Amino acid sequence: MKGRDAVHVDASATADTSAHPATLAHLARRNAEQWPTTTAVRWRDADGVWCRRTYAEAWEAGEETARGLIALGLEPGDRVAVLSSLRPEWTFTLMGAAAAGLVVVSLLPTTVPDEIEHVLGDCAGKVVLCENTAQLAKVEAAWNRLPHLRQAVLIDPPDPAPTSSQDDGGARTARSTRTPRTMTLAGLRALGRRHISPEELRSRSDAVRAEDLLAIIYTSGTTGPKKGCALTHGNYVSVLRAHPQPPAKADAAADQSNGTVFVVTGPHTIAVLMQVLAWWSRYTLAYRRGSSTDLLADEVREARPQILPLVPLALEQIYSAVLASWPQEDTSLLIEAARAGLEVRERRLRGERIPPQLASWFEASDRTLFADVREHFGGAVRRVTVSGAPVSQDILGFFLGCGVPIVECYGMTETAAAATSNSPDDYRLGTVGKPLPGIEVAIAPDGEVLIRGANVFPGYWGYREDGFGAVRDGWLHTGDLGSIDGDGYLRLTGRKKELIQLSHGVAVTPHPLERELRTSPLISNAVAYGEGKPYLVVLLTLDAPQARKWAVERGLTTDLPGLVREPALLGELAAVMANANTRLQEYYRARKFLVLERDLSMEEGELTISMKVARPVVHDHFRERLEALYE
Repeated sequence: MKGRDAVHVDASATADTSAHPATLAHLARRNAEQWPTTTAVRWRDADGVWCRRTYAEAWEAGEETARGLIALGLEPGDRVAVLSSLRPEWTFTLMGAAAAGLVVVSLLPTTVPDEIEHVLGDCAGKVVLCENTAQLAKVEAAWNRLPHLRQAVLIDPPDPAPTSSQDDGGARTARSTRTPRTMTLAGLRALGRRHISPEELRSRSDAVRAEDLLAIIYTSGTTGPKKGCALTHGNYVSVLRAHPQPPAKADAAADQSNGTVFVVTGPHTIAVLMQVLAWWSRYTLAYRRGSSTDLLADEVREARPQILPLVPLALEQIYSAVLASWPQEDTSLLIEAARAGLEVRERRLRGERIPPQLASWFEASDRTLFADVREHFGGAVRRVTVSGAPVSQDILGFFLGCGVPIVECYGMTETAAAATSNSPDDYRLGTVGKPLPGIEVAIAPDGEVLIRGANVFPGYWGYREDGFGAVRDGWLHTGDLGSIDGDGYLRLTGRKKELIQLSHGVAVTPHPLERELRTSPLISNAVAYGEGKPYLVVLLTLDAPQARKWAVERGLTTDLPGLVREPALLGELAAVMANANTRLQEYYRARKFLVLERDLSMEEGELTISMKVARPVVHDHFRERLEALYE
């Protein structure tokens, strides 16, 4: 490939695709037939009690939802939006829509009415499932400007509960008759049971093809206006083929889950893939109880997952929780022990001899010290994947040294969330691994990462892109910058649109500085700034639990607005920045910083649902304070 450095992995060498289905239309039905009593989903209710649904029960819910949507008059290819947090009903709707040949459109619960109007108008959504009356109110505010929208469906019934005539949601009428504008999910399912036969749904499933759309996921808008990534059944199946499908049930012993997948992000890029992956490989899907990051570390321990996908900010929060569980004076000893543990593990992977004394220390530490660290992941985890943003290599190395099977991988919404990955027994720190089977990765002459494969989306819904996200000659232009080493590992170095042009004429990527700063347990987020300036400055936010612990040990206020003005804290952060600067080239260093009195938030639009920093929003919110650093 002229002018490009290409790496290709031959899918036929690593995966037998002949036995795999081409679509996901029959996935939920297959699981219900082969493993009816296996737990499909589990979650904690409002009282904290674990609840579960088997694959048979899950398919019943998904099938009836699909039949209800067909009863509303939806044809193959019509769009169904879901405005909800990630919960079992979200998954049942996804599986039911796949079976009916419908297209699911993800709307985050934090979406504001103007954005709801944009998304539903752009995709011409005909039905929207709303989690509760608060989400329904957002839709109601825009409904008169949405000519295609026919029906809203409430997942949680309103309080007080509707009367029976309201709750059947029009179940007494034929599908050709106009139904009330709002109905409950129970009413939708009743409508499906009454008017659409299972055979009609099966006929719809049989007609689904690999090139048919499964989902439209709107980008977070960090690199421009929100656009809908149109993803097909074939896009997702091409990624899933890298994961094993369980054999058909042969005996009672086979009627068990392969473990738990715990999804900590909302119903967006990673979460959609994890939902179909869990059912593809017969895992149990577990859900969070809410979106608060304060409870994340506790929820991970409670879920005891075998598969745990994380974004870097979530990993950093677990790291902070690990360090916070140790006395401040002993954390350096724990970090040093993890470094030694990483050295031993990597020597073993290379087949090198371990000195007896070091081997003895390692075995004892692995049973006690490192086992305690692994308990923060529930104690049963087999694979932790980290993707979505730059991640601290020191934190990755810490957990690898403690025996947490954690790897960095890479993908985008436009690639069905997957493209490259390390593995616990084949990784290279500082990289995002090698291409998955059937996927090619190349580097363009300007350093942009290009991806080609069956996972690459057909394009944005109703929008032609000529820059980032464009697909030319089958190659997706990712907007990311990177390089490929001699062994085929991809290393990301930044984003084209996030390059900061200093007044010297030097263009620098902010990620190395931000990644180094976030290594400190005190820092939750770091955002560099400096377009047109002679040097970089950086905005910092505190990790609240770790900062309060640090303050208590020094007799300082634990009130964050007061703490950020304490000279001792500012001195500590200055030392962190000085240490980070020593590891960076000159133009990548920061000269000054400011500390916010609060963390960045999704509610303010400063973080996306995948916890990426929305850089333009942060710059806009705090521009005056950042500019003042140059005075």
